[in-house]
Order: sequence, then C-alpha cells, then structure tokens
Amino acid sequence: MCPGGPSYAPVPWFWSDQYDCKLQIAGLNLGYTKVVTRPGTKPGAFSNWYFKGEEMIACDAINDARSFMMAKRWLAVAHRPCPELICDPSWDLAKF
Repeated sequence: MCPGGPSYAPVPWFWSDQYDCKLQIAGLNLGYTKVVTRPGTKPGAFSNWYFKGEEMIACDAINDARSFMMAKRWLAVAHRPCPELICDPSWDLAKF
C-alpha cells in the first residue's frame, strides 16, 4: 500500500500429519547439490538438510519439530550453518 516500503519475502514452509508421522518442510530444495541427514532426538525422528554449495536452502523434518523450527529461522536470515555442523549429531542446533 505504501510505495518504497520493505518487501515481504516469507520463508516457504509446509507441514502434514500422516498417522504417527509429522512431515515439516522449510524452504525449497530446488537446485540442491548436497543433502545431509541428521538424526533427531526421538526414535524414528530425523531431518534432511539441503544445500546449494555450502548454502542451506531447505530442510525436511520427520517427527523432528526442533530441526524444522531452527531451519525456518535460519532461512529467514543470511547467516546459516554449514553442512559439517548440521551432520554432527553432537552439535546443538540452538547454539548457532
């Protein structure tokens, strides 16, 4: 409504509950060159993190809401973790 104002570019996201499985997606994995899988904290939980080069572009989380929320937050800013940090299960996502 006001010309010259800041543009609105939300991070694309999606979720779906399929019986006992919750799928949550943040970002778009189009054009990825690398996928890193990270185990979740609960049995059967995990997340796939998509990178274009060293830049994180998306995350698919299965029963792993914490990874989804962190990915959504990081995709909204320029500073994002590298694949080496994401694939280390001992690295705490919240400390980045």
